[in-house]
This record gives sequence, C-alpha cells and structure tokens, in this order.
Amino acid sequence: MDGRPVVTQEGEVWVVRVERNVPVQEYRCASEAQARQLLLALTPKPQA
Repeated sequence: MDGRPVVTQEGEVWVVRVERNVPVQEYRCASEAQARQLLLALTPKPQA
C-alpha cells in the first residue's frame, strides 16, 4: 500500500484499509456507498 485507502468487499461487509503508519487501519462499512464516502474522506489531499 502507498498510503491511499483501498476498498474491498469481504462477504457482505465493505472494508476500507489505509496504511499511513504501522499497523494498517481498517474501517468496516455496511454498504458500498458508505465505504466510498469514507474513502473520499480518508484520501490525502494533493499538495499544491
């Protein structure tokens, strides 16, 4: 991982994983829409 969040589906649960520091942080979501919204919130903003 390069620090950007990744969304995967595990069974009926959507998982957002982000590796900024060790260990990897996982957030579990009930729906894909919820996971995608969290992904946007956790994505680092580009430096200008």
